[in-house]
Amino acid sequence: MALPLRKIVLVGGSGYLGAHILKALREDDAFEVTVVSRQCSSATFPPNTKVVKVGDSYPKAEMVDVFKDQDAVILALNLMATVETHAALVDASIEAGVKRLIPSIWASRLDIAEARDIFPLAALKAQFLEQVQSKSAPGWSWTAVCCGLFFELCMRTNFFGLDPISHSGRIWDDGLQKFSASTMDAIGVAVTRILHKPGETANRTVFISSFETSMNELLEAYKIGTGVSDWNISYGETDAAIHAAVEKSKTAQDFMDRMQATMLLGLLVCLKKECGHDFVAEGISDNELLEMPRGNLIECVRHSLRG
Repeated sequence: MALPLRKIVLVGGSGYLGAHILKALREDDAFEVTVVSRQCSSATFPPNTKVVKVGDSYPKAEMVDVFKDQDAVILALNLMATVETHAALVDASIEAGVKRLIPSIWASRLDIAEARDIFPLAALKAQFLEQVQSKSAPGWSWTAVCCGLFFELCMRTNFFGLDPISHSGRIWDDGLQKFSASTMDAIGVAVTRILHKPGETANRTVFISSFETSMNELLEAYKIGTGVSDWNISYGETDAAIHAAVEKSKTAQDFMDRMQATMLLGLLVCLKKECGHDFVAEGISDNELLEMPRGNLIECVRHSLRG
């Protein structure tokens, strides 16, 4: 039987994802949480949060000291984190004798080559995953979390391409392909439940989601959420759009053009059946193992539209 994981270190606890993980950990009395914050950060944390300051580059020697005598380390790094930074933190967790590492994956399918080829961030996250898969140490283990799309963030950034102001948008192909998405609170809950089930979640990727939905279902939820049923919708073809966006992400002179193309690829890869982003249909969901609550798409859309 796996030993309980009680003393937890969270690296990146002030970020968009990290704040939700911290909230879930603090709400569970089973855990003692320490947050690692860089010297350059001016982030504030909830009262009575134990915070340890480290150098801006997460120096390995400092991180080993912070990780010592801890049961688990959770990495919730921002999108600027490099392969080298992540690798050093993985090594520090091993050197410190940590029992469980949750690396900074927080993605969708990384095991499908086509998905990695299409979406640059998936290729980067796959390198992070390879780092932990290649490691072995007595008493040390890892769990990667794949949670599909961050639903509220997608809503906030108009990631889905459905505009609640102009009541317009684009549907790709027939709009029926489903994909997995998670609310931020659900991701935090999943982390706590992984820590409560170390044996069942050791040395593998855990797939969780709040719901599986499609562009057509999203559009209907937007119509209900906005109270407007008459939308101006255009249609696009996924494969052609992927080809154009890949080229633009590599060659566009303007930074924002490259970012918009990359962002579009993040959506299109989820809408391509061969990339396997419907975790339930693919038979890989761990929702039942972790007893994850199911989300209500319409209520989540309404809540996000209210801001």
